[in-house]
Amino acid sequence: MSEVLAWVIAASTLTAVADWAGWHFVWRHEVVSEEKSVRKRTLTSFLISYVIPFLPALAVGLGPELLEVYDQGFAIVSSKILFVLMAILTAGLTASGYSWKSRHDESAKSRDLTGQGELLPEVAMEHLTWTTTLIGFASISWWALLLL
Repeated sequence: MSEVLAWVIAASTLTAVADWAGWHFVWRHEVVSEEKSVRKRTLTSFLISYVIPFLPALAVGLGPELLEVYDQGFAIVSSKILFVLMAILTAGLTASGYSWKSRHDESAKSRDLTGQGELLPEVAMEHLTWTTTLIGFASISWWALLLL
């Protein structure tokens, strides 16, 4: 296995693990209705979280790095496009997570005054920062792969 393919698999795995951690520890506990049930993943969120992160590894692996299904030029172009898409996706998730946390912290007093409940339980809020940071590291890895 080539060094590039190993880095791409590592970035893909980091992205999937970070997304799983964010979902498992934080976002499935978000209160979206009056019901107090645990949210379930949809097929779309499953594809975005666990299939799409491995498409760059597939693009690199099908090229001359492993299976030689297509030539070096197509492998470079397809992988770079997928690196950009994954970098933008993970950077957006990171920005969204930090933005959500700052808005939550700023509106704490108004929620107390109006009697609104918390959108995330305290145990989920404890995990928001580290899971968002983890997806941020995944974003950095995609940007680094783009520059290689």
